[in-house]
Amino acid sequence: MHALRKALRKVTAVALGAGVLAGSLVAWSAPASAGVACGGTRIESQPLKNVSGTTIGWLNVYWDGTNNCAEMQSSGATWGKRKWMVAAISSCRLSDKGSTYCHTIDDDSNSGNFEYYAGPARVNGVGRCIAAWGEISDLPGDNHVYQVFTKPYVGHC
Repeated sequence: MHALRKALRKVTAVALGAGVLAGSLVAWSAPASAGVACGGTRIESQPLKNVSGTTIGWLNVYWDGTNNCAEMQSSGATWGKRKWMVAAISSCRLSDKGSTYCHTIDDDSNSGNFEYYAGPARVNGVGRCIAAWGEISDLPGDNHVYQVFTKPYVGHC
């Protein structure tokens, strides 16, 4: 199952990369440090814990008055170590508030093999709810895929 997940991630990354390259604008930037990628006020921070209960990362969600932004930040023993990371966010219908399902209006994500964090991922949040999630996996000696979600999954309306 882990090998299949890894293969699907690589196919997704290649497809996303091809789509970006096909576009007319390609922006290459890497934020200098955690917390710099997303602007505005942090409105939620959820810990990502491994099987032993140790915090290995944080899903941080921000609001700047127009946009919501998500980043998945490494923590503790994962800080500075290359691993697969994902930060993803969706804007949802107001009627989805408090739900475990988002009728997606718009979404954005950032994924890859990073040392410190994935993100920013941004969506317009005006008049919408949002749902965000993050992932850390492919840690040395650990074949688990760790994911964390906003609580409730659809909120911040």
